[in-house]
Amino acid sequence: MIDERNGPMSEPDPLAPLRDPGLDRLWSSVRKRLENNGLRITSVPLKLGGLHATEIEALCALLGRRRPSDDAINVDLRRLDRLLASSAVELGLIDTLEALDGPLRDRQGERLARNMARLEVQMSTDGHPMADDPDVRRWIEHVRQRGLLTRIETNGANAKEAMIATLDGVRWLLASEDALRTSPIPLSTLAAMQSGDAHALDPDTAVGGLLADALGSLSGADDARSAWQAFGVQLDQVSSSALALSLPGSVGSICGAATADGQALRITWRMFEHGFGLDPTRLRGARVRICENPAVVSMAADQLGGDCAPLVCTEGMPSGVTAALIGALADAGADLRVHADFDLGGVAIVHHIIGRFDAVPWRMSAANYLGALDGPTTALDRRIGTIEWDPELADAMNAHRRSIHEEALVADLLGDLADLI
Repeated sequence: MIDERNGPMSEPDPLAPLRDPGLDRLWSSVRKRLENNGLRITSVPLKLGGLHATEIEALCALLGRRRPSDDAINVDLRRLDRLLASSAVELGLIDTLEALDGPLRDRQGERLARNMARLEVQMSTDGHPMADDPDVRRWIEHVRQRGLLTRIETNGANAKEAMIATLDGVRWLLASEDALRTSPIPLSTLAAMQSGDAHALDPDTAVGGLLADALGSLSGADDARSAWQAFGVQLDQVSSSALALSLPGSVGSICGAATADGQALRITWRMFEHGFGLDPTRLRGARVRICENPAVVSMAADQLGGDCAPLVCTEGMPSGVTAALIGALADAGADLRVHADFDLGGVAIVHHIIGRFDAVPWRMSAANYLGALDGPTTALDRRIGTIEWDPELADAMNAHRRSIHEEALVADLLGDLADLI
C-alpha cells in the first residue's frame, strides 16, 4: 500500500486485535492447556472465571457471544480454532498462539522423552558387566535414589554416556588395582589414557564426579582424594598448597629449614603426603594461630622472622591441603586460635574452623570489633546471622554495618604472634 504523500505504508497487522490486553488471560490459559496435554485441541471446554469487565468484553467480541450473566465464560477450543482459521488471521489456534508469543512446548512429550531416556539409561546400566558386582549394584541404586542422573541431564550432559563411561572406568580400575597401588598414576594421566582428554575426569565433569562418587562408595572413603588414592590414582599434588610460618620441624627437613630461617612455607599435597618434616611431638599444647589473609603471613615473616609463633593462613575458606594441614595440627594436640575478617566471609571461616577443628576465636569478640571501628572500615553489605561464639558480635556488626579487614588489624595480630607462649 502506498500513501501518495508519505510513500509506502506498512500492511495492517491481522494479529493486532488479538493483542488486546483483555485477551491475555485467554491466550495464557489456552497455552498452558495445550502444552500440558500434548498440544491436542479437545472438546473439553476451557473455563475462565473471575473475569473483569474488560476481559468479558474482549472475549465476547472475539467469540461472537452475548455478555454472560456472571463473570465466567466457557471457551470451546475447537470452535475457537475454526473461528481463527476463517478470520483475517487465517491461522489455527496453535499457529495463532505461536505467532502471538512464540513456540509452544509439548510438555507431555518432553516428560515422555525424559522417561524414555531414563529407561534407556537404566537398561544400559543394568546391562553393563559391572552391574553384576553387588557393591557396584548398590552404588547404582544409590545414584538413582539421589537423582544424580537428573542433575547431569539438567547440566546438559548425556546421562547414559556418563554412566557407561563411569562403569568402564570402575572396571578398569578394579582390574588394575594391584598395579596402581604399586605405581600410582595422576588423575589427568588416567583421563588421557581412557579418553585422550587429560581433563575428562576433572571434578566438574559428569564422568569425573560419578567416578569419584563410585570409588568413594566402593572404598568407604570420606572424600574424593582418599577415594581416588584407594585405587592408586593421585589427584593434583602440586598446584594447590597451604601457607604456613614457623611450624615446628625436624632438623634437616624442609619445615625445619624454613622455620629456622623465618621463611613462609608453601606446603603442597605432595609434600604433605610424603612428609615435609613437621614434628608432631612439639605440637601438643603448642599455640598455633590461624589467619585468613596472606598479607598477615608476609608481614609476620618480615617483622618477626624466626621469632614468630606458628601461623597458618586459610586464604579464604580452607579446603584441600590447607584443611588437611589444620586437621593434622589438631590431631597432634595443638591449641588452635583462629582470626579472620570482620565480614560475612570471615565469620563463616571462623565458624567453620571452630566447628571442624575445635579451634578457639582469636581477637574475634564484640569488644575487639567495637574497639577497631575508629580505624579503617568498609561497608558491610550483608546482615550477619547468629555468631555462636559471641552473639553480641553479630549484634554489633549489624548495628554498625561496617566490616573490618584483617590487614587493618595486623599490628595487634603481630603483637600476639611475637609472644611465643
